[in-house]
Amino acid sequence: MKVLVWQWGRFGAGPRFAFELARALTQICGQETVLSLAEGAELLQDKSLRRDVDFPIYTYANAREFVARTLDIRRILNPLVRWIEAERPDAAIVTMIGYWDVFLVRRLRRIGVPFTVISHDAEIHPGDRFHLALYLQRHMLRQADGVVTLTEFVARQVATRVNLAGKVHATIPLPAFDYADLDLPEPVLPEAARKRPLRLLLAGRLKRYKGLDLLANALALLGDVPISLRLAGAAQEPGDVAALASLPGVEIDIGWQSDRALMAHLDWADATILPYVEASQSGVAPMSFRRARAVIATPVGGLPEQIRHERTGLVAKSVLPQDIAAVIRRLAEDTALAHRLGEGALRHAQKEISWRALAPRFAELLGKVARKRNNSLNA
Repeated sequence: MKVLVWQWGRFGAGPRFAFELARALTQICGQETVLSLAEGAELLQDKSLRRDVDFPIYTYANAREFVARTLDIRRILNPLVRWIEAERPDAAIVTMIGYWDVFLVRRLRRIGVPFTVISHDAEIHPGDRFHLALYLQRHMLRQADGVVTLTEFVARQVATRVNLAGKVHATIPLPAFDYADLDLPEPVLPEAARKRPLRLLLAGRLKRYKGLDLLANALALLGDVPISLRLAGAAQEPGDVAALASLPGVEIDIGWQSDRALMAHLDWADATILPYVEASQSGVAPMSFRRARAVIATPVGGLPEQIRHERTGLVAKSVLPQDIAAVIRRLAEDTALAHRLGEGALRHAQKEISWRALAPRFAELLGKVARKRNNSLNA
């Protein structure tokens, strides 16, 4: 099969998802892939990776550029569209939607190339402002030939908004990216007999729905337990982290974190914590597993699907401060537990959510999408 993989975001997991998916489909499944990423993608700051991007697209860096370049979108996409018309790939897949995807989808449909959308979220998270992005995603899902959701929780949500009848659909968990380009050292398990405070990491986009106040209240209940908490990520509002910042044993690294910086934070930690009050799934979880770190989480959304209680982490009984405090206390007092759960987390990353395990599932779905389109044309 010949597959077009694209994602035109500049930051976050989207470009890496596309980059590693294209490479995995080629190296593991023997497919011919063509990759299109945004010219300014953070991943492409490593110039050695640029040769693997067949169609870099300069998108926009601000609102003014977005308006001006959107008006010129036909010319911008022309080289890619000409290739699609000439080569007629069997299928296309976008790993995370953006504002310009609708223009490419229109061309794909006209040319007759079936496409698949990976849906990360089905609803707006509390406090998020990207209502247009969600509208565009639903529009694309309605037109898509294939749909991938990353948790069954999101699959159920999508099904309430979009009729999936007649579409090829699969739930495939978020992979543990291999980060081969970072040339990371092998992960080291947390100390089995530590004689220092438990180290917890809260990383990623630090937004209110991610339970910042909930965690602050939980930690306040653990005044007698030695804990070091590190916050690493971009805060939506500076005041959102104020309650946590006021607690003893808390250090803060506010700002956008590169993949390499996040790995360094993970290697410092004994475990990561996701005290979310709402979630679809978490990109931090597979990243943590990849570095042999257990995850503490609340039982919301798709998190219980990602974190296997007592095997790769601990899932609190409820979204209450006392229940979050209880699992933190357990991890702090049982000094060997983080080590044991870290072993399970790393095993899960290597065996069950690695590209070797998941790339064939993506290839199978794309094959079904291509065959379904061919059968409809020949009918």
